[in-house]
Amino acid sequence: MSVVERIVGDRRQQVLTSLNEMANHMLNEDVILRAVIMTGREIDHDILRDDLTFLQARGCVRIEKMPRGNGGDLWKVVLTDMGRRVVYGEQTIAGVARATVN
Repeated sequence: MSVVERIVGDRRQQVLTSLNEMANHMLNEDVILRAVIMTGREIDHDILRDDLTFLQARGCVRIEKMPRGNGGDLWKVVLTDMGRRVVYGEQTIAGVARATVN
């Protein structure tokens, strides 16, 4: 596994962790972006959407697209049971870093 793959996997794990920290396991993409940036990881809007699409394809999140008043969509992202298992290290997904036990 390359360094770039490790960085991407770590960033995706942080997305899942951010969702898991919420009582309802739900955040919109703007809040997720700020949360991941605050951890010092490199990310922008397009990268986040690519990661969310990747995670949805693997059953870790569900994306609900809501129209914005100024055009485009705002993505509401919900952590699934699979995503919670990945956060807790009970499930492994290629492309997502393994959870570390603290």
